Amino acid sequence: MIRQVSSYMLANIASAMLGFASVVIFTRLLGPYEYGIYIVGFSIAAMISALLFGWIKASIVPFTAHDDGADLRVTTGIAFAALLPLVPVLYFAISAFSPQYSTYLLPAILLAFGIGFFEFYLEVFRAKQQTLPYLWATVLRAAIALALSMTLVMVFNLGGTGLILSVMSSYLITSVLFVALIWRRPLAPLDPTLLRAMLVFGLPMTVSGVVFVLQTMLDRFALAGSMGEHAAGIYGASADLVRQIILFPGVAIGTAVAPIAMQLLARQDRAALNRHLVDSTEMLLGVLAPAVAGLAIIAAKLAHLVLGEEFRVEATDLIPLIALAWLLRSISYQLLHVSFQILKKPNLMLFQGLAILAINGIALFTLVPRFGLMGAAFAVVISEAIGVVIGYWLTRLAYPLPLAPRPFIKVGLATLGMAVPTYLVDRAMPEMGALDITLPILVGVLSYALCAYALDIAGLRTRVTSRYRQAAALTTSR
Repeated sequence: MIRQVSSYMLANIASAMLGFASVVIFTRLLGPYEYGIYIVGFSIAAMISALLFGWIKASIVPFTAHDDGADLRVTTGIAFAALLPLVPVLYFAISAFSPQYSTYLLPAILLAFGIGFFEFYLEVFRAKQQTLPYLWATVLRAAIALALSMTLVMVFNLGGTGLILSVMSSYLITSVLFVALIWRRPLAPLDPTLLRAMLVFGLPMTVSGVVFVLQTMLDRFALAGSMGEHAAGIYGASADLVRQIILFPGVAIGTAVAPIAMQLLARQDRAALNRHLVDSTEMLLGVLAPAVAGLAIIAAKLAHLVLGEEFRVEATDLIPLIALAWLLRSISYQLLHVSFQILKKPNLMLFQGLAILAINGIALFTLVPRFGLMGAAFAVVISEAIGVVIGYWLTRLAYPLPLAPRPFIKVGLATLGMAVPTYLVDRAMPEMGALDITLPILVGVLSYALCAYALDIAGLRTRVTSRYRQAAALTTSR
């Protein structure tokens, strides 16, 4: 699993770095209103993509990850083609109910199709454990998006709509670049029985996916509806910054967890499966917990370094809360959902999603009018925290996830060992210069690395010691 996680981590880190660069560049080139157009447009695209293509994405790994897995490429390709006529239908339907989105709605709909097709590619790579193509596709897509975005914004002055167009184009161009690899012969023909099985399994997952995407985007829609694109832009920039740091490492780990878990369950090796889930929990927390703590400590300096001047003040307060929310969300997505996926019980995932969505909606309705941007952030934290509790309870009805105290204790101690010196150094250097920002980060990284090694988090000390002994033995044998 370490090799696969490393490849997925590298892919997502490279993508996150390019996304990080995008936040740095475009919060300086664009004001909150134009950036808010991009935030709302991307949120619309994510919703449509989850609604139309979620059943395809959800079906690929469960149907193809086994040694005798089905070849569903042609069946899936025909399904994509059959959905293309919905583009004008969606445009006119959404425009009729929400005319304020009409100026950037068509690019957002096309972006939804681009996301759906590209994620199909990534899921095929993941199911076959082809980590190198996954890596290159992810990195190329992000690089193309950044290059096109700079061109459309800086040269053609297209603002937030230009960002939507460039991201949409990046998904489609990268999909074309990997056509030969995905559609390599032999190809199984259209299989109506397989298509029906995908629909039966995937449609409940689609509903669940739409619910979770709406939960992720509901704060943006609530702010845009009550306070305008300007507020959505400020909040979205803060959330994008956190997402680049928190989401992608979590996704890299979660990407490797489910296929391995399914293989172990297929072999009926429950002891190995439980060890795998406990180790995965420790690895996920070991990566994300110190990142969340570090973000909370250096939020003001990070906002000053990364974001444009119009975004910084609010981002300083928003970043710690949004980071905590993403940690809780990652626990649900990357760990709890594995229990539902490996036993193919999407109804439980749907129940958790509906509960989180309902709680979030009530909290947003209550808190945003009173506390504005901070109210939205608090609403997300509350709903995600309750969602983790509900999700863990629901795993008792699927595959019971082992709740071992070891990962929580080890990661908690290591994070505390990192947070104290980082906080002290950060407070001792109150300015916003390069050294004032860099030194707390270096102290945090080094102190956490030492703590993680001492506590053997995710088997770090064990692997380093083993490699050292192997190298020593090889040197002696020579």
